[in-house]
Amino acid sequence: MSSNSPPSSQRISATDPRRASGIVERSSSLTRRFWKFELCDGLPRLLTSDGVRAVRGEPQRVRTFLNDEFPALTEEAFAPAASDEAARMKREYIETACDLIELRHADETVGVLVGAPEDWSSYYIRVFAVTQLYQRPNLIRRFGAECVFDPLRDHAVQRVVADTSPSNIAMSRTLSELHFFATGHQLSERWGPLVRYTKFLDPACEAAFLARYSGIAPPGSHGRRKGKP
Repeated sequence: MSSNSPPSSQRISATDPRRASGIVERSSSLTRRFWKFELCDGLPRLLTSDGVRAVRGEPQRVRTFLNDEFPALTEEAFAPAASDEAARMKREYIETACDLIELRHADETVGVLVGAPEDWSSYYIRVFAVTQLYQRPNLIRRFGAECVFDPLRDHAVQRVVADTSPSNIAMSRTLSELHFFATGHQLSERWGPLVRYTKFLDPACEAAFLARYSGIAPPGSHGRRKGKP
C-alpha cells in the first residue's frame, strides 16, 4: 500500500478543509504514472439520448453513492473494523491513485467506476456499480467500450480484470456479455468469495489464453495446422 501512495508532502490530511469539501488535489494517478494518461481525459462523454453522461468522479459523491446504494461493495461489509490509519490510507488511495468515473443523469449519480493499474499491463476495475434503473445493456456496452476498453487498448494495456461475488448473477452476466472470461477465484476476510474475470484487449493474449485453457484453437490457427494430427 505504501508504495502506491504519493509522497507525504503531497498528501491531504484528514483535517484539511479540502478533504471536508470533497475537493482533493490529485498528484498523479497510477494510470497516468504508468501509461501517461487517465480514463477521465476523454470526459465528459454523452452516452444516451436521454442525457446519461460519463464524467470525472468527485470523491465525496462516489463515496456517498456507494455507501447509500451499494453498501455490500464496501470492504466494511466483510472485514473487521479498520484502524483509523487504514481508513485514512484507503481514502488516500482511492482519491489519489485511482481513476474515478461517475455516470450522471439530471445532476444525479447513477453509477460509478473505480479502477487503477493492477500491474504494468493489466487494469483492475475495483468497483463498477450502476443503479437498477440504469442497468441498460446498451448503456453498459457503450460506457465500457468508449470510456474504458478503447482508451486502455489505445495505450497498449493488454487486459482488464474485475472480481465479483459468485452470487451476483447480474454482474457475471454483464461481464460475460462484455467478453470477459472467468479466470480464477479467491476467498478473503475482506470481500468473501470472489470470481475473477478477465477481458483481453490484446488479441495475442486472448489467443494464448484460449490455446492453453479452453481447448479452442487461436484465430487463424486452423490453416497453419492443416495436415497435422
